[in-house]
Amino acid sequence: MVFLHPVFTFLFVFMAVSSYLELYVLKKKTPFFLIIAGVLMIIFSGFRYFVGADYPIYRNLYSGFSLYTTYKDVLDKALFIPTSEQIEWIYVFINKILFDIGSPFYMVTFVMVLMSISLKFTTIYQNLAYPVLGAFMYFMPLYFFEDSGQIRQGMGVAICVFSYRYIKARNLPMFLLMMYIALGFHKTAVAFLPAYWIVKIPMNKARIIAVIVIAILLSPFEVYRIFGSLIDNIGSQDVSDGFSGYVNDSQFGQSVAFGLADIIKIFFIYILYKFDEDGCREVEYYEYMRNLAVFGLFLFYIFRGNRIFAIRLPGAYMFFMSVFVVPSIVYAAKTRVQRVLHTTFLVYLFLMYFNFSSNNGKGGNFTTDRYRNYLWLN
Repeated sequence: MVFLHPVFTFLFVFMAVSSYLELYVLKKKTPFFLIIAGVLMIIFSGFRYFVGADYPIYRNLYSGFSLYTTYKDVLDKALFIPTSEQIEWIYVFINKILFDIGSPFYMVTFVMVLMSISLKFTTIYQNLAYPVLGAFMYFMPLYFFEDSGQIRQGMGVAICVFSYRYIKARNLPMFLLMMYIALGFHKTAVAFLPAYWIVKIPMNKARIIAVIVIAILLSPFEVYRIFGSLIDNIGSQDVSDGFSGYVNDSQFGQSVAFGLADIIKIFFIYILYKFDEDGCREVEYYEYMRNLAVFGLFLFYIFRGNRIFAIRLPGAYMFFMSVFVVPSIVYAAKTRVQRVLHTTFLVYLFLMYFNFSSNNGKGGNFTTDRYRNYLWLN
């Protein structure tokens, strides 16, 4: 049996206990638990040393950005003027500034994680009655893939999540500004652009099932390929090149095989269907969260023919599924059902801990014998 490093195991236990206290003892949300969890996540991920699948790549690119990229290149990238630089402009800009002032590489990971966790946790606290449960759903295992791995996409997702306040306020200019900034970190943020209008689509149980069935039926036809010419015409060169690269990638362009991800999504679909009316009745703006979650499921199934699309494009939408919709349903359920649901999700997180530890723990250097942190590195 594989365990994560004690710092992560401690954080897991802390969040489990905090979630229990929030729901059954305090019976209200409090920022204390969320702040502690957020600070620990920032420390464990921000100052990590050769931890996370993409860490060596980002570390090697750090000096390359500054030695071979000028601030004019960054500006051209921001204005969608074609350049030789392939990485998104805000991430390059942050790297170049930190390199030019002589900062070590761990300041890049620290700054990225600090911004990402702050944006995500602020939005979680403002929109959930049980924010610790929401943060717990994020911690296992999204945190390890986003803020301890694919930090550019993690930051892009964070800004998409933060833009939810402008979706609720129906403030289109600010929402579009958030999308522009998100694209400056990762091109897949373009998939969240329809979110502003998706939340207003009338939905019910029958339509939820219909949307998912349609996506499954369309999946074998690889309909995502028709988006190529559209993106070439209206999208930036960065997004267009990214789309073409994902479509033609020999490794990640393969279809998604049936596995644990499907089982989890079937479980989430059942929860959505079963408790839709409770959520709509008891939780403000639940319909918005639910619509984003349903669209995330739609993207996952319609893009099953291309694994990297199915994994990356629904990212921000699926964040709303696990982090926003699940705690909202737990809040909306009646007392006895609420206890069952809360216990069920705690068991789910417990199983995810061991699944992640066994399948990704050693590969990502998150286990006791491999995890290193600059704050206590010999």
